[in-house]
Amino acid sequence: MMRTGTNLKGKKLLVLGGRTIGTKEIVLNAKQKGIYVIVTDYLPEEKSPAKLIADEAWNISTGDVDTLIHKVKEHHVDGVLAGVSEFNISRMITICNATGLPCYCNKEQWNILQNKSNFKDLCRENGIPVTKEYKGQNTCKITDNTGIEYPVVVKPADSSSSCGFSICYSEEELEGGLAYAKSFSDTGSVLVEQYMDYRYSVIINYTVVNGVVYYSGMSDKYSERISNSSGPIMAVQYYSSNDEEAYLCKLDTKVRKMISSLGFTMGVFWIEAFNNKGEFVFNEMGSRFGGSLTYLPIQYLYGFNQLDLMVEYALTGKNEVMDCQKENIDNSSTYCIFPVHVRKGKINKINGFDRLEERKEIIGIVPVHYIGDQIEDWGSAQQVFAYIHFVVDSREEADRFAKWIMETLHIYDDRENQILFNLHI
Repeated sequence: MMRTGTNLKGKKLLVLGGRTIGTKEIVLNAKQKGIYVIVTDYLPEEKSPAKLIADEAWNISTGDVDTLIHKVKEHHVDGVLAGVSEFNISRMITICNATGLPCYCNKEQWNILQNKSNFKDLCRENGIPVTKEYKGQNTCKITDNTGIEYPVVVKPADSSSSCGFSICYSEEELEGGLAYAKSFSDTGSVLVEQYMDYRYSVIINYTVVNGVVYYSGMSDKYSERISNSSGPIMAVQYYSSNDEEAYLCKLDTKVRKMISSLGFTMGVFWIEAFNNKGEFVFNEMGSRFGGSLTYLPIQYLYGFNQLDLMVEYALTGKNEVMDCQKENIDNSSTYCIFPVHVRKGKINKINGFDRLEERKEIIGIVPVHYIGDQIEDWGSAQQVFAYIHFVVDSREEADRFAKWIMETLHIYDDRENQILFNLHI
């Protein structure tokens, strides 16, 4: 069991972004440790939930790194952290690099794992299967259609939340898919890949502490599409995976070696893989929490908190721990992550949250949107209203509890229309 005894009281932590997923949780975690927390973004406090509970708020955009670097030095900030926003994480790396503050990830590591093409190259080097890729399709025009077997998946190499994703069944659709994907890529980099059944995948978690790579659990993830033109997004996730034993036998050792090769001293990771006829085919990897805050099931199952480790490392550059590996996991219960979504409209009223919070099954509720938010038909994870974490006896019971959530929670737009929906039940 992990133990940490570092005294962090009085240290200053700067958190980048006040309303992106994970930032409010960072603030709460840090304040419980007596840390002085500053939150920065360009939003007014009433629209920035993490600012409302911070000790201090700066009205500086997270993109204005030069100003933030100056402020960090001026105010003797001890550490910088971000939530799951990839934009903010990349700025965190830049600020820490310029100020000499600890950072769990450097630019080289980030560029390898954040870019899907670079990650696939890393997997190949380590003998880990990845989806077949069609090269030479990095523009909006098809230069060589030879050998392409339709359907194919087209997506940006450097985007997340299924933004810019499309499934193409012909050369004509592929040209449109390339242009669409490129519009979501900061670097103009696009992947064309073999189509894999997106409806079922597994999410594999790892934690690095003091350079040691720990396996931290695996879930079954079921995905659906909001519309025929949108990418797949999570409909439900169950811990532990039915395929966990097979994965541990086939790939765990190679993956630990791969992560070790990157030179992380501390880090939290999720990996998405498809199960293709008994073979695990890697799709993408993140050097951060999953958007649903995957540290919650890891804490429940393994008895340690990845967020504790991140806060401690950001402020000290080390982790005072003994062990993060739990030998015997109780799989008699089902841990479920259930995302609920919202349709197009302006969120005007929310009913039922209090009833959810009263239930003993609830482990945590991760909000994504709030009253006043304007929702569009994005067709991506941007339409998730909240990720609801709960534990019950079985997957069948989880589905019944998810149905109760949908009967209890109500989200209304400014015309009194109920706009909550889900992709699972």
